[in-house]
Amino acid sequence: MKLKFGVAALVVGAALFAEAAHAQSSVQLYGLLDAFVGYKKPMNGQSSVIAGNGGMTAPYFGLRGTEDLGGGTKVVFDLEGYFNIQTGAMGRTGFPHDGLFSRNAYVGVTGRYGTATAGLIPPLLWFSTITFNPFFNSFVFSPIVLQSYVGVNGQGVFGNAGEWWNSVYYASPSYNGLVGRAMYSFGNEPGHLGQNKWSGQASYNNGGFATSVVYQQIKYSLNAGDLGTVLPGLTTQSVVNLGVSYDMNFLKLYGQYQHIRDAISTGDVGIDTGQIGFAVPVGVGRILGSDAYSKSSGHSSVYRNTWALSYDYPLSKRTDVYAAVLSDRASRMSTGTTIGGGLRTQF
Repeated sequence: MKLKFGVAALVVGAALFAEAAHAQSSVQLYGLLDAFVGYKKPMNGQSSVIAGNGGMTAPYFGLRGTEDLGGGTKVVFDLEGYFNIQTGAMGRTGFPHDGLFSRNAYVGVTGRYGTATAGLIPPLLWFSTITFNPFFNSFVFSPIVLQSYVGVNGQGVFGNAGEWWNSVYYASPSYNGLVGRAMYSFGNEPGHLGQNKWSGQASYNNGGFATSVVYQQIKYSLNAGDLGTVLPGLTTQSVVNLGVSYDMNFLKLYGQYQHIRDAISTGDVGIDTGQIGFAVPVGVGRILGSDAYSKSSGHSSVYRNTWALSYDYPLSKRTDVYAAVLSDRASRMSTGTTIGGGLRTQF
């Protein structure tokens, strides 16, 4: 009888331990699919009717998890990869360096003193760029994303679009909505100890008001010593970005100012970019609008002006349909136009 009782107690104890362990850790599979059809004429390109990939958001899937170590401290990890919904191929359209987990691939610790992670991590400038514009991270319809990360005439932000390899990251706890962040990316190449990328950010979010200031400096794009292959003569790029948004419920306003300084052996170039945007609720859906303008100075004198309008209608909490139009003009180039409509769903 005592043996049977002991076995039963052991089984119950094991079940309770397993339940507690399950409660202390979690793993989540998630993702997003976005496909659209439309008309596209790139600047200086030929027009075509297309079945597009990721009109509003590049499709991705992810696996994230946490383990509770006790005392408010947790281990966190995230693995996210892009894929093309038209072909099933890994990566984003037009980004040949995308790997299996090219959106996020990091592990770290979070607790009362903040969060520290290491791995492949999106840079702070990217987060500020997508947060303070109504089209978020769209590489098809967001004017500020296109001007920053799909530059023409030598304009744009280098250092890879959306992620930094070999990175370490820290975010402070929130103090009444104020958060500080810092990030460094190693070149991982012998003889290139000075070839680095680093960034710092201060952000504030309280009620309907949010703002962010980011500084970023890079001495390489993907691999140490490669800036000269990205833009001939380029040795260092520095970027300052100020973003702000204000939500009044009946109207949300967005604004950004960005200054890029390219240190080039043949003559430095400065690029000033301004972006304004809005989101207006109309019925259940929203009208989105944004305009961005960039002007180069110094050893270059070119401009770019991009605007977009969209209507986004939610079918449920996870699924929406949208229609959008974008116009893109730049020095020495014919006007580009994109018109399309799509379906986006999350899981």
